Amino acid sequence: MMGRSILAYIPVNIANLIVSFGAIAILTRLLTAAEFGRYALAMITMLAFHMLCMTWLEAAMERFRARAEREGDVASHLKTLYKYGVFTSALFWALFMTALAFIPMDTGLKTAIMFANTSTCLQLFLNLGLEAHKASHRIKRYSATFTAKQILGFVFGIGLILFTPLREAAPFLGIVLAVIICLIFDLPFMLKRMRGGTAESERIKAYFKYGMPISISLVLTYALASGDMYIISAMMGDASAGEYNAGYNLANRSLDMIFVWIAMAVTPIAVTAMEKEGLEESKSVMKDYGAALLWIAMPAATGIALVAEPAGFILGEAVRDEAVKIMPLIAFAGVLNGMISYYAQRAFMLSGKTQMFVWAMVPPVILNIGMNIILIPKFGLMGAVYATVAAYALGFVMAVIVGRRYYPLPLPVKAFMQISFACLVMAGVVMALPISNTMPDLIEIMISASVGVTVYGLICFGIDAANCRELIKGLVTKFRGKSSMAPSEVTP
Repeated sequence: MMGRSILAYIPVNIANLIVSFGAIAILTRLLTAAEFGRYALAMITMLAFHMLCMTWLEAAMERFRARAEREGDVASHLKTLYKYGVFTSALFWALFMTALAFIPMDTGLKTAIMFANTSTCLQLFLNLGLEAHKASHRIKRYSATFTAKQILGFVFGIGLILFTPLREAAPFLGIVLAVIICLIFDLPFMLKRMRGGTAESERIKAYFKYGMPISISLVLTYALASGDMYIISAMMGDASAGEYNAGYNLANRSLDMIFVWIAMAVTPIAVTAMEKEGLEESKSVMKDYGAALLWIAMPAATGIALVAEPAGFILGEAVRDEAVKIMPLIAFAGVLNGMISYYAQRAFMLSGKTQMFVWAMVPPVILNIGMNIILIPKFGLMGAVYATVAAYALGFVMAVIVGRRYYPLPLPVKAFMQISFACLVMAGVVMALPISNTMPDLIEIMISASVGVTVYGLICFGIDAANCRELIKGLVTKFRGKSSMAPSEVTP
Protein backbone atom coordinates (compact mmCIF):
# COMPACT_ATOMS: atom_id res chain seq x y z
CA MET A 1 0.00 0.00 0.00
CA MET A 2 2.84 2.39 0.83
CA GLY A 3 4.47 1.90 -2.57
CA ARG A 4 1.20 2.50 -4.43
CA SER A 5 0.52 5.64 -2.44
CA ILE A 6 4.02 6.98 -3.12
CA LEU A 7 3.56 6.41 -6.85
CA ALA A 8 0.20 8.18 -6.81
CA TYR A 9 1.83 11.41 -5.65
CA ILE A 10 4.31 11.56 -8.53
CA PRO A 11 2.37 14.34 -10.38
CA VAL A 12 2.56 16.52 -7.25
CA ASN A 13 6.31 16.13 -7.09
CA ILE A 14 6.78 16.79 -10.78
CA ALA A 15 4.93 20.08 -10.27
CA ASN A 16 7.08 20.82 -7.21
CA LEU A 17 10.21 20.02 -9.22
CA ILE A 18 9.25 22.33 -12.08
CA VAL A 19 8.26 25.20 -9.82
CA SER A 20 11.12 24.90 -7.33
CA PHE A 21 13.98 24.68 -9.78
CA GLY A 22 12.24 26.84 -12.35
CA ALA A 23 11.84 29.55 -9.74
CA ILE A 24 15.50 29.35 -8.71
CA ALA A 25 16.71 29.37 -12.31
CA ILE A 26 14.44 32.17 -13.53
CA LEU A 27 14.22 34.41 -10.47
CA THR A 28 18.00 34.50 -10.00
CA ARG A 29 18.19 35.75 -13.59
CA LEU A 30 15.27 38.19 -13.59
CA LEU A 31 16.05 39.71 -10.17
CA THR A 32 19.26 41.23 -8.89
CA ALA A 33 21.03 39.50 -6.00
CA ALA A 34 19.61 42.08 -3.57
CA GLU A 35 16.07 41.74 -5.00
CA PHE A 36 16.31 37.96 -4.78
CA GLY A 37 17.52 38.34 -1.19
CA ARG A 38 14.47 40.46 -0.32
CA TYR A 39 12.19 37.97 -2.10
CA ALA A 40 13.74 35.16 -0.04
CA LEU A 41 13.30 37.11 3.21
CA ALA A 42 9.63 37.78 2.35
CA MET A 43 9.11 34.09 1.56
CA ILE A 44 10.71 33.04 4.84
CA THR A 45 8.59 35.55 6.77
CA MET A 46 5.42 34.34 5.05
CA LEU A 47 6.11 30.68 5.78
CA ALA A 48 7.03 31.34 9.41
CA PHE A 49 3.87 33.42 9.88
CA HIS A 50 1.75 30.69 8.31
CA MET A 51 3.31 27.97 10.43
CA LEU A 52 2.80 29.88 13.66
CA CYS A 53 -0.74 31.13 13.08
CA MET A 54 -2.41 28.62 10.78
CA THR A 55 -0.64 25.27 10.54
CA TRP A 56 -2.36 24.06 13.74
CA LEU A 57 -5.66 24.01 11.81
CA GLU A 58 -4.13 22.07 8.92
CA ALA A 59 -2.47 19.60 11.31
CA ALA A 60 -5.78 18.95 13.04
CA MET A 61 -7.47 18.35 9.67
CA GLU A 62 -4.98 15.60 8.89
CA ARG A 63 -4.71 14.02 12.34
CA PHE A 64 -8.42 13.87 13.31
CA ARG A 65 -9.98 13.05 9.93
CA ALA A 66 -9.78 9.28 10.48
CA ARG A 67 -11.24 9.64 13.99
CA ALA A 68 -14.11 11.78 12.72
CA GLU A 69 -14.83 9.16 10.07
CA ARG A 70 -14.80 6.43 12.69
CA GLU A 71 -17.24 8.43 14.81
CA GLY A 72 -19.44 9.35 11.83
CA ASP A 73 -19.03 13.12 12.29
CA VAL A 74 -16.89 14.25 9.36
CA ALA A 75 -19.18 17.19 8.51
CA SER A 76 -18.71 18.80 11.93
CA HIS A 77 -14.99 18.12 11.79
CA LEU A 78 -14.73 20.03 8.51
CA LYS A 79 -17.11 22.84 9.42
CA THR A 80 -15.33 23.52 12.70
CA LEU A 81 -11.95 23.89 11.01
CA TYR A 82 -13.21 26.05 8.15
CA LYS A 83 -15.23 28.37 10.40
CA TYR A 84 -12.35 28.99 12.79
CA GLY A 85 -10.03 29.21 9.80
CA VAL A 86 -12.00 32.25 8.56
CA PHE A 87 -11.71 33.90 11.98
CA THR A 88 -8.00 33.10 12.34
CA SER A 89 -6.94 34.26 8.87
CA ALA A 90 -8.95 37.51 9.04
CA LEU A 91 -7.65 38.38 12.51
CA PHE A 92 -4.01 37.73 11.79
CA TRP A 93 -4.13 39.38 8.36
CA ALA A 94 -5.39 42.59 9.99
CA LEU A 95 -2.91 42.43 12.87
CA PHE A 96 0.04 41.68 10.60
CA MET A 97 -0.79 44.45 8.14
CA THR A 98 -1.21 46.95 10.97
CA ALA A 99 2.12 46.03 12.53
CA LEU A 100 3.86 46.09 9.16
CA ALA A 101 2.72 49.67 8.55
CA PHE A 102 4.72 50.84 11.58
CA ILE A 103 7.89 48.78 11.02
CA PRO A 104 10.67 50.66 9.22
CA MET A 105 12.13 48.62 6.38
CA ASP A 106 13.05 48.73 2.70
CA THR A 107 10.02 49.60 0.53
CA GLY A 108 10.56 46.63 -1.79
CA LEU A 109 10.76 44.21 1.12
CA LYS A 110 7.69 45.69 2.79
CA THR A 111 5.63 45.43 -0.41
CA ALA A 112 6.71 41.84 -0.92
CA ILE A 113 5.79 40.92 2.66
CA MET A 114 2.37 42.58 2.30
CA PHE A 115 1.53 40.44 -0.74
CA ALA A 116 3.04 37.39 0.97
CA ASN A 117 0.80 37.93 4.00
CA THR A 118 -2.29 38.10 1.80
CA SER A 119 -1.28 34.96 -0.08
CA THR A 120 -0.71 32.90 3.06
CA CYS A 121 -4.03 33.93 4.63
CA LEU A 122 -5.92 32.93 1.48
CA GLN A 123 -3.91 29.76 1.12
CA LEU A 124 -5.14 28.47 4.48
CA PHE A 125 -8.51 27.58 2.94
CA LEU A 126 -6.93 25.76 0.03
CA ASN A 127 -4.57 23.93 2.39
CA LEU A 128 -7.46 22.77 4.58
CA GLY A 129 -9.05 21.20 1.52
CA LEU A 130 -5.77 19.64 0.46
CA GLU A 131 -5.22 18.12 3.90
CA ALA A 132 -8.78 16.77 3.86
CA HIS A 133 -8.22 15.17 0.45
CA LYS A 134 -4.94 13.65 1.58
CA ALA A 135 -6.37 12.31 4.83
CA SER A 136 -9.33 10.81 2.94
CA HIS A 137 -6.97 9.29 0.34
CA ARG A 138 -8.53 11.37 -2.48
CA ILE A 139 -5.15 11.41 -4.15
CA LYS A 140 -6.31 12.41 -7.64
CA ARG A 141 -8.14 15.50 -6.39
CA TYR A 142 -5.24 16.42 -4.11
CA SER A 143 -2.75 16.06 -6.96
CA ALA A 144 -4.84 18.03 -9.44
CA THR A 145 -5.51 20.91 -7.03
CA PHE A 146 -1.98 21.15 -5.69
CA THR A 147 -0.39 20.89 -9.13
CA ALA A 148 -2.69 23.57 -10.56
CA LYS A 149 -1.87 25.95 -7.72
CA GLN A 150 1.88 25.44 -8.09
CA ILE A 151 2.00 25.83 -11.87
CA LEU A 152 -0.43 28.76 -12.03
CA GLY A 153 1.34 30.62 -9.23
CA PHE A 154 4.69 30.11 -10.95
CA VAL A 155 3.46 31.29 -14.36
CA PHE A 156 1.58 34.29 -12.97
CA GLY A 157 4.54 35.31 -10.82
CA ILE A 158 7.01 35.26 -13.72
CA GLY A 159 4.56 37.17 -15.92
CA LEU A 160 4.08 39.85 -13.29
CA ILE A 161 7.84 40.31 -12.90
CA LEU A 162 8.16 40.80 -16.65
CA PHE A 163 5.19 43.11 -17.19
CA THR A 164 4.77 45.05 -13.93
CA PRO A 165 7.12 47.08 -11.70
CA LEU A 166 6.43 44.82 -8.69
CA ARG A 167 9.79 42.97 -8.95
CA GLU A 168 10.35 40.87 -5.77
CA ALA A 169 6.68 41.23 -4.75
CA ALA A 170 5.36 39.82 -8.06
CA PRO A 171 5.68 36.08 -7.22
CA PHE A 172 3.45 36.53 -4.17
CA LEU A 173 0.71 38.25 -6.17
CA GLY A 174 1.00 35.31 -8.56
CA ILE A 175 0.31 32.95 -5.66
CA VAL A 176 -2.75 35.02 -4.65
CA LEU A 177 -4.23 34.74 -8.13
CA ALA A 178 -3.50 31.00 -8.36
CA VAL A 179 -5.08 30.27 -4.96
CA ILE A 180 -8.24 32.21 -5.85
CA ILE A 181 -8.66 30.22 -9.07
CA CYS A 182 -8.14 26.88 -7.29
CA LEU A 183 -10.58 27.82 -4.51
CA ILE A 184 -13.29 28.50 -7.11
CA PHE A 185 -13.18 24.78 -7.90
CA ASP A 186 -12.24 23.24 -4.56
CA LEU A 187 -14.25 25.22 -2.01
CA PRO A 188 -17.72 24.18 -3.33
CA PHE A 189 -16.58 20.54 -3.15
CA MET A 190 -15.65 20.96 0.51
CA LEU A 191 -18.79 22.94 1.39
CA LYS A 192 -20.94 20.02 0.24
CA ARG A 193 -19.16 17.79 2.75
CA MET A 194 -19.90 20.20 5.60
CA ARG A 195 -23.67 20.01 5.18
CA GLY A 196 -25.41 18.98 8.36
CA GLY A 197 -22.31 19.65 10.46
CA THR A 198 -21.89 22.15 13.27
CA ALA A 199 -18.88 24.20 14.31
CA GLU A 200 -18.10 23.11 17.86
CA SER A 201 -16.09 25.19 20.31
CA GLU A 202 -15.06 22.16 22.38
CA ARG A 203 -13.79 20.41 19.29
CA ILE A 204 -11.68 23.39 18.23
CA LYS A 205 -10.19 23.59 21.73
CA ALA A 206 -8.99 20.00 21.38
CA TYR A 207 -7.66 20.74 17.92
CA PHE A 208 -5.83 23.83 19.18
CA LYS A 209 -4.31 21.89 22.07
CA TYR A 210 -3.05 19.29 19.63
CA GLY A 211 -2.06 21.55 16.76
CA MET A 212 -0.54 24.67 18.30
CA PRO A 213 2.51 22.84 19.68
CA ILE A 214 3.03 21.49 16.16
CA SER A 215 2.86 25.05 14.81
CA ILE A 216 5.40 26.30 17.34
CA SER A 217 7.71 23.34 16.80
CA LEU A 218 7.54 23.83 13.03
CA VAL A 219 8.48 27.48 13.46
CA LEU A 220 11.45 26.40 15.58
CA THR A 221 12.43 23.78 13.02
CA TYR A 222 12.06 26.35 10.27
CA ALA A 223 14.22 28.74 12.28
CA LEU A 224 16.97 26.10 12.11
CA ALA A 225 16.67 26.08 8.33
CA SER A 226 16.05 29.74 7.56
CA GLY A 227 16.63 31.92 10.60
CA ASP A 228 20.22 32.47 9.56
CA MET A 229 18.93 34.41 6.54
CA TYR A 230 18.01 37.33 8.80
CA ILE A 231 21.43 37.21 10.46
CA ILE A 232 23.22 37.06 7.10
CA SER A 233 21.15 39.96 5.78
CA ALA A 234 21.92 42.05 8.87
CA MET A 235 25.64 41.22 8.95
CA MET A 236 26.49 40.84 5.25
CA GLY A 237 23.65 42.51 3.28
CA ASP A 238 20.69 41.47 1.12
CA ALA A 239 22.92 40.32 -1.75
CA SER A 240 24.72 37.79 0.47
CA ALA A 241 21.37 36.61 1.79
CA GLY A 242 20.30 36.04 -1.82
CA GLU A 243 23.46 34.04 -2.56
CA TYR A 244 22.98 31.88 0.52
CA ASN A 245 19.29 31.29 -0.19
CA ALA A 246 20.00 30.33 -3.81
CA GLY A 247 22.63 27.76 -2.85
CA TYR A 248 20.58 26.46 0.06
CA ASN A 249 17.46 26.01 -2.05
CA LEU A 250 19.26 24.41 -4.97
CA ALA A 251 20.86 21.85 -2.65
CA ASN A 252 18.06 21.36 -0.16
CA ARG A 253 14.88 21.78 -2.20
CA SER A 254 15.16 18.49 -4.07
CA LEU A 255 15.72 16.68 -0.77
CA ASP A 256 12.79 18.46 0.82
CA MET A 257 10.58 17.37 -2.08
CA ILE A 258 11.63 13.77 -1.51
CA PHE A 259 10.72 13.95 2.17
CA VAL A 260 7.42 15.73 1.49
CA TRP A 261 6.56 13.26 -1.29
CA ILE A 262 7.02 10.18 0.88
CA ALA A 263 5.53 11.85 3.96
CA MET A 264 2.33 12.92 2.20
CA ALA A 265 1.89 9.36 0.97
CA VAL A 266 2.71 7.50 4.19
CA THR A 267 1.60 9.77 7.06
CA PRO A 268 -2.15 9.26 6.40
CA ILE A 269 -1.52 5.50 6.31
CA ALA A 270 0.30 5.63 9.65
CA VAL A 271 -2.44 7.75 11.24
CA THR A 272 -5.19 5.46 9.93
CA ALA A 273 -3.26 2.42 11.20
CA MET A 274 -2.89 4.02 14.64
CA GLU A 275 -6.57 5.00 14.89
CA LYS A 276 -8.11 1.82 13.48
CA GLU A 277 -5.60 -1.00 14.06
CA GLY A 278 -3.43 0.08 16.96
CA LEU A 279 0.17 0.74 17.95
CA GLU A 280 1.86 -2.33 16.48
CA GLU A 281 0.49 -1.77 12.99
CA SER A 282 1.56 1.88 13.05
CA LYS A 283 5.06 0.81 14.17
CA SER A 284 5.28 -1.53 11.19
CA VAL A 285 4.34 1.30 8.83
CA MET A 286 6.84 3.68 10.45
CA LYS A 287 9.68 1.16 10.22
CA ASP A 288 9.25 0.84 6.45
CA TYR A 289 8.74 4.59 6.20
CA GLY A 290 12.03 5.47 7.88
CA ALA A 291 13.99 3.06 5.71
CA ALA A 292 12.31 4.40 2.55
CA LEU A 293 13.20 7.99 3.49
CA LEU A 294 16.88 7.12 3.87
CA TRP A 295 16.95 4.90 0.80
CA ILE A 296 15.90 7.78 -1.46
CA ALA A 297 17.25 10.86 0.36
CA MET A 298 20.82 9.75 1.17
CA PRO A 299 21.90 8.97 -2.41
CA ALA A 300 20.20 12.17 -3.56
CA ALA A 301 22.27 14.19 -1.06
CA THR A 302 25.43 12.38 -2.15
CA GLY A 303 24.66 13.12 -5.78
CA ILE A 304 24.05 16.82 -5.07
CA ALA A 305 27.38 17.06 -3.25
CA LEU A 306 29.18 15.39 -6.16
CA VAL A 307 27.76 17.66 -8.88
CA ALA A 308 27.42 20.91 -6.91
CA GLU A 309 29.82 22.89 -9.10
CA PRO A 310 28.42 21.95 -12.54
CA ALA A 311 24.87 22.30 -11.18
CA GLY A 312 25.60 25.97 -10.61
CA PHE A 313 24.66 26.67 -14.24
CA ILE A 314 21.03 26.61 -13.06
CA LEU A 315 21.59 29.80 -11.08
CA GLY A 316 21.97 33.34 -12.36
CA GLU A 317 25.47 34.77 -12.43
CA ALA A 318 24.64 37.31 -9.70
CA VAL A 319 24.49 34.57 -7.05
CA ARG A 320 26.23 31.57 -8.62
CA ASP A 321 29.85 31.70 -7.40
CA GLU A 322 29.12 31.86 -3.68
CA ALA A 323 26.01 29.68 -3.84
CA VAL A 324 27.76 26.56 -5.19
CA LYS A 325 30.33 26.63 -2.38
CA ILE A 326 27.75 25.91 0.31
CA MET A 327 25.85 23.20 -1.56
CA PRO A 328 27.75 19.99 -0.59
CA LEU A 329 27.40 20.43 3.18
CA ILE A 330 23.86 21.81 2.86
CA ALA A 331 22.87 18.64 1.00
CA PHE A 332 23.80 16.42 3.94
CA ALA A 333 22.31 18.90 6.40
CA GLY A 334 19.10 18.55 4.39
CA VAL A 335 18.95 14.84 5.20
CA LEU A 336 19.14 15.59 8.92
CA ASN A 337 16.52 18.31 8.57
CA GLY A 338 14.18 15.98 6.70
CA MET A 339 14.57 13.22 9.27
CA ILE A 340 13.69 15.70 12.03
CA SER A 341 10.63 17.18 10.34
CA TYR A 342 9.22 14.14 8.54
CA TYR A 343 10.30 11.18 10.67
CA ALA A 344 11.21 11.98 14.27
CA GLN A 345 8.34 14.47 14.53
CA ARG A 346 5.86 11.67 13.72
CA ALA A 347 6.55 10.13 17.13
CA PHE A 348 5.07 13.23 18.76
CA MET A 349 2.19 13.42 16.30
CA LEU A 350 1.12 9.78 16.69
CA SER A 351 1.44 9.86 20.48
CA GLY A 352 -0.43 13.16 20.75
CA LYS A 353 2.45 14.67 22.78
CA THR A 354 3.07 17.42 20.27
CA GLN A 355 3.98 19.97 22.96
CA MET A 356 7.12 18.00 23.81
CA PHE A 357 8.50 18.47 20.29
CA VAL A 358 8.61 22.20 21.01
CA TRP A 359 11.00 21.69 23.92
CA ALA A 360 13.15 19.31 21.86
CA MET A 361 13.69 22.04 19.24
CA VAL A 362 14.59 24.93 21.57
CA PRO A 363 18.26 23.97 22.25
CA PRO A 364 19.11 23.47 18.52
CA VAL A 365 17.62 26.86 17.65
CA ILE A 366 19.64 28.58 20.39
CA LEU A 367 22.78 26.76 19.21
CA ASN A 368 22.12 27.79 15.60
CA ILE A 369 21.68 31.48 16.44
CA GLY A 370 24.74 31.58 18.68
CA MET A 371 26.99 29.79 16.18
CA ASN A 372 25.80 32.02 13.33
CA ILE A 373 26.69 35.17 15.26
CA ILE A 374 30.13 33.76 16.10
CA LEU A 375 31.01 32.02 12.81
CA ILE A 376 29.64 34.34 10.10
CA PRO A 377 32.20 37.12 10.83
CA LYS A 378 35.00 34.53 10.66
CA PHE A 379 33.91 32.29 7.76
CA GLY A 380 31.28 34.28 5.87
CA LEU A 381 28.48 32.18 4.34
CA MET A 382 30.28 28.94 5.24
CA GLY A 383 29.96 29.94 8.90
CA ALA A 384 26.19 29.80 8.51
CA VAL A 385 26.54 26.36 6.91
CA TYR A 386 28.64 25.01 9.80
CA ALA A 387 26.09 26.35 12.27
CA THR A 388 23.25 24.73 10.34
CA VAL A 389 24.88 21.28 10.25
CA ALA A 390 25.67 21.34 13.98
CA ALA A 391 22.18 22.51 14.91
CA TYR A 392 20.47 19.89 12.72
CA ALA A 393 22.59 17.12 14.23
CA LEU A 394 21.65 18.19 17.74
CA GLY A 395 18.00 18.61 16.70
CA PHE A 396 17.74 15.09 15.31
CA VAL A 397 19.34 13.48 18.37
CA MET A 398 17.09 15.38 20.76
CA ALA A 399 13.92 14.73 18.74
CA VAL A 400 14.59 11.00 18.67
CA ILE A 401 15.49 10.74 22.36
CA VAL A 402 12.49 12.75 23.54
CA GLY A 403 10.07 11.28 20.98
CA ARG A 404 10.84 7.66 21.91
CA ARG A 405 9.69 8.39 25.45
CA TYR A 406 6.13 8.66 24.12
CA TYR A 407 6.09 6.50 20.99
CA PRO A 408 8.38 3.53 20.17
CA LEU A 409 9.72 5.07 16.97
CA PRO A 410 11.72 2.42 15.06
CA LEU A 411 15.31 3.42 14.25
CA PRO A 412 16.37 2.11 10.80
CA VAL A 413 20.00 1.57 11.85
CA LYS A 414 20.59 -1.45 9.61
CA ALA A 415 19.12 0.35 6.61
CA PHE A 416 21.29 3.39 7.36
CA MET A 417 24.48 1.31 7.40
CA GLN A 418 23.56 -0.48 4.16
CA ILE A 419 22.62 2.74 2.39
CA SER A 420 25.78 4.51 3.61
CA PHE A 421 27.90 1.73 2.12
CA ALA A 422 26.06 1.95 -1.19
CA CYS A 423 26.48 5.75 -1.25
CA LEU A 424 30.23 5.50 -0.57
CA VAL A 425 30.69 3.04 -3.43
CA MET A 426 28.58 5.26 -5.70
CA ALA A 427 30.64 8.33 -4.77
CA GLY A 428 33.93 6.53 -5.40
CA VAL A 429 32.85 5.39 -8.85
CA VAL A 430 31.49 8.81 -9.87
CA MET A 431 34.61 10.64 -8.65
CA ALA A 432 36.78 8.24 -10.67
CA LEU A 433 34.96 8.98 -13.95
CA PRO A 434 37.35 10.46 -16.59
CA ILE A 435 35.27 13.60 -17.22
CA SER A 436 36.95 16.42 -19.13
CA ASN A 437 36.97 19.95 -17.72
CA THR A 438 35.70 21.19 -21.08
CA MET A 439 32.60 19.02 -21.00
CA PRO A 440 29.31 21.02 -20.80
CA ASP A 441 27.89 21.14 -17.28
CA LEU A 442 24.57 19.52 -18.18
CA ILE A 443 26.28 16.59 -19.92
CA GLU A 444 28.58 16.11 -16.93
CA ILE A 445 25.61 16.03 -14.58
CA MET A 446 23.72 13.55 -16.78
CA ILE A 447 26.70 11.18 -17.02
CA SER A 448 27.46 11.37 -13.30
CA ALA A 449 23.79 10.88 -12.38
CA SER A 450 23.34 7.93 -14.75
CA VAL A 451 26.43 6.14 -13.49
CA GLY A 452 25.64 6.98 -9.86
CA VAL A 453 22.04 5.76 -10.00
CA THR A 454 23.12 2.53 -11.74
CA VAL A 455 25.88 1.77 -9.23
CA TYR A 456 23.71 2.66 -6.25
CA GLY A 457 20.80 0.60 -7.52
CA LEU A 458 22.95 -2.48 -8.15
CA ILE A 459 24.63 -2.27 -4.74
CA CYS A 460 21.31 -1.79 -2.95
CA PHE A 461 19.65 -4.64 -4.79
CA GLY A 462 22.64 -6.89 -4.16
CA ILE A 463 22.65 -6.33 -0.37
CA ASP A 464 18.88 -5.73 -0.17
CA ALA A 465 19.38 -2.32 1.45
CA ALA A 466 16.24 -1.15 3.27
CA ASN A 467 14.42 -4.25 1.95
CA CYS A 468 14.41 -2.59 -1.46
CA ARG A 469 14.04 -5.85 -3.39
CA GLU A 470 10.46 -6.23 -2.20
CA LEU A 471 9.61 -2.64 -3.15
CA ILE A 472 11.27 -2.89 -6.57
CA LYS A 473 9.63 -6.21 -7.36
CA GLY A 474 6.26 -4.82 -6.30
CA LEU A 475 6.64 -1.81 -8.60
CA VAL A 476 7.72 -4.01 -11.52
CA THR A 477 4.71 -6.27 -10.97
CA LYS A 478 2.39 -3.27 -10.79
CA PHE A 479 3.64 -1.78 -14.06
CA ARG A 480 3.61 -5.14 -15.82
CA GLY A 481 0.04 -5.65 -14.69
CA LYS A 482 -0.96 -2.30 -16.16
CA SER A 483 0.82 -2.86 -19.46
CA SER A 484 -0.71 -6.32 -19.91
CA MET A 485 -4.30 -5.07 -19.56
CA ALA A 486 -6.27 -5.26 -22.77
CA PRO A 487 -7.88 -2.02 -24.00
CA SER A 488 -11.31 -3.34 -23.11
CA GLU A 489 -10.17 -3.86 -19.53
CA VAL A 490 -9.16 -0.26 -19.01
CA THR A 491 -11.79 1.91 -17.42
CA PRO A 492 -12.23 5.11 -19.44
